[in-house]
Amino acid sequence: MINSVFFDELYKQFAWYDSVFTPVVENCSNEFFFDGFEYKLASISTNMNVLSQNDTFFVTKVKINSKNDVYIRISQEAINVILDKVLGKNNRRFELTEVTELEARIITAFNDFLYESLAPNFKIEAHRRYNEILHLTYFVKSEISDSAAKFIISVPKDILTPKDIEPKEARFEDKDFANSLVEVNLLLGSTVFPVADIKKLDVGDIVVFENSNSSEMTLICDNIVQKFQVKPNIKIIEPYDIGGGNNMDENTNTNLWDSIQVDMSAEFDKVKVTLGELKSIEEGLIVDLCSVYDNKVSLKVGGKLVAAGELVIINDRFGVRIEKVNDSSNSAPAETQHSEEAEKTEETQQDFDYSDFEVENNQ
Repeated sequence: MINSVFFDELYKQFAWYDSVFTPVVENCSNEFFFDGFEYKLASISTNMNVLSQNDTFFVTKVKINSKNDVYIRISQEAINVILDKVLGKNNRRFELTEVTELEARIITAFNDFLYESLAPNFKIEAHRRYNEILHLTYFVKSEISDSAAKFIISVPKDILTPKDIEPKEARFEDKDFANSLVEVNLLLGSTVFPVADIKKLDVGDIVVFENSNSSEMTLICDNIVQKFQVKPNIKIIEPYDIGGGNNMDENTNTNLWDSIQVDMSAEFDKVKVTLGELKSIEEGLIVDLCSVYDNKVSLKVGGKLVAAGELVIINDRFGVRIEKVNDSSNSAPAETQHSEEAEKTEETQQDFDYSDFEVENNQ
């Protein structure tokens, strides 16, 4: 179980540990080895299992009284970082399983030197046993190393007298992120459309999505799918009902292929909404998304782009006034098909192709 009170205490004390321990670690390294190593205090914890996972350490144990010890653990990779800087990079990598007596003495001597430098900050009571151990995890990096590596100083918590340091500014709250932006997909609705009508889509047509509601959208963010209420934008409401591309010409003879009914969906291209708006969506509030209405809407069949245009509202349903039609779904004018914007769309979205559908022969 996590003791949240204790972790809040460590949060307040982190600056003290950093200001007391880090300069000592850096000075010891500079004096014992060379200048040029950077040390960062990354963690203070009473649980070392996660911190030391998948790492192998050279451990030096220093006895501070008859019942307690301080441990200094330098990872194998940290030793390589130090040796690369001190001796120069070479093909032989330090391996703890093959450590020489000289290497062991050098590492132990540094750890002992580090302990002696830290000792003035310890208040030790003779013969008292300290149960709670605090682990300070550092990352060490040099200017010639490609990565940082860990070493850990483990001391009894009660031999230290840290000071709580309150932050100068109030800790952040949820509202501090309200204006931060995140990319999402917004699904507006769907409708059933004959293949024949898809072939006849043209610039200027309006497609109305029967399975939509101008007061509702669906948000898709990673694996989250959430319906939410929106305030309809009165600026995009059409004053009358236009069938547009939804109307089939009843006098036109269609074959079995053209009469196939397919599901067509309407969704905004990737849009950015604020975390404040996401919070409102999560809480079930009505959201004002006027800022996204200027984004283009894509019409898709089977996830493939058929056309794109601007959003309108007709009789409380979402519709799309078509501005571009993909080549594979209509023979739009050449200047429309080959515009720079159309080419960009074709690079990022898969076009709808009638060969995606197969008509089964049931005879």
